[in-house]
Amino acid sequence: MKKTISFLVIEDDQLARLSLVQKLKDVGIVSEADNLARAKQLLEEGHYDVAWIDLDLENELEGLEIIPLAKSKGIYSVVLSGREEEECIEKAYELGCDDYLSKPFESEALNIVLRKYEAIGSLGKFKDFFAKQYITQDQALIDQLGILSDIVVSDRPVFIKGATGVGKTFLAKQIHSLIHKNDQGFVHFNCSEVPENLIESELFGYKKGAFSGADKDKKGLLEMADGGTLFLDEIATMPMLLQQKLLKAIDEKTFYPLGSEEAQKSDFRLISATCENLEEMVEEGKFRQDLYFRIEGFNLDIPPLKKRREDIPLLLKHFLSSGVRRVVIKGDVKDLLYHYDWPGNIRELHKVIDILKSRCHGVIKKEDLPEHISRVHIQASTSESNSQQVVSSEVETIFENGLLNNMQIEYIKHNGMKCFLDKVEEEAVTYIHESLGHKVRESLSILKMSSSSFYRVLNRLKKGGDDGK
Repeated sequence: MKKTISFLVIEDDQLARLSLVQKLKDVGIVSEADNLARAKQLLEEGHYDVAWIDLDLENELEGLEIIPLAKSKGIYSVVLSGREEEECIEKAYELGCDDYLSKPFESEALNIVLRKYEAIGSLGKFKDFFAKQYITQDQALIDQLGILSDIVVSDRPVFIKGATGVGKTFLAKQIHSLIHKNDQGFVHFNCSEVPENLIESELFGYKKGAFSGADKDKKGLLEMADGGTLFLDEIATMPMLLQQKLLKAIDEKTFYPLGSEEAQKSDFRLISATCENLEEMVEEGKFRQDLYFRIEGFNLDIPPLKKRREDIPLLLKHFLSSGVRRVVIKGDVKDLLYHYDWPGNIRELHKVIDILKSRCHGVIKKEDLPEHISRVHIQASTSESNSQQVVSSEVETIFENGLLNNMQIEYIKHNGMKCFLDKVEEEAVTYIHESLGHKVRESLSILKMSSSSFYRVLNRLKKGGDDGK
């Protein structure tokens, strides 16, 4: 049974309030307040999902007091105001409002807010599903999910970048489900898997007699995606001759099947994905710039597994726990799997674990691993060991000669201890991190610092580099 939405309308203008209440009654239960005191009373006594807040009640900007109170109760807060001053809008968002809409109120604004509110509810489930099936603790990747509520209320395209095997198709399906609540209307077309001379007929369809062998009409994927999602996987492989025709179909949402003079309409959400660098392809003339600009919108850039190695133990646990049969991995094997670069990413890891589970007798040992994994790791281990020895030797030399020299003391005199310590921290993190081939876990072990402190220094370095550009 669908949950009824509870609204609170806080508006002192009677006509404006009645107009909004009338619209909201069609989709939920509505309570009203025409002044600050009444609004605070209702917020204390009742539960509401969405609050519509006028800023100017009995006094100017009095409604700003309501925003943090509503926010503290987990209420989705929407400001409705005729004020257009940037300072006012900024203040409302700083206090915690979720949306700021201009008066006069339009019905479409109500639809936008409702879609966004429902998306936030779905987003919690999506994140939970993401955590269980697309396992990651990479904060940068998790943060990208924040755009999902914006995707739901916009028809802008989605562009997913990432190496083969990182889960681009999975993300495309989840975005579609978030918008449409089911998998119906999700049309997946991998441009790299279909011969070039067949792509046009697959996408646009054809009429009987359009070419030799066309003995009946065939719907194209564009038509099948009407009202749903068209997912163009590996779009970088799309032939140049077809890119212009595809661009027109995306722009106008109309197209002509082969052999037809009648335009076919299709209203679809476009999601594209590639493992290639489209920016470079555009510069080299291998991909149309106008099509590139058209498929970009909400962008997700999924890092390869080798750049988020901390996810590997979580993925191992997840894949080992799937199915009814249970096996375990020896500690030295886990270490080998952790240091392997996984060029096939999550897909490769999943396949390797499935094979190992089927072959081993309950305990996965080193001799069970494919040779290429063991060989690569042994080479990496030797290099890592040498790097650690060099770092340890140089650090010991520094301590033997004393920590501070005259130049450092002069630096402290002119810039202060705080600035000096920040500089030491930055140089130490940079040197150790680069010496160990950017391996985070080994760097943290040598530096003996928390991951939060480590990334704080890296962010500081990045900001410093950006400022210097």
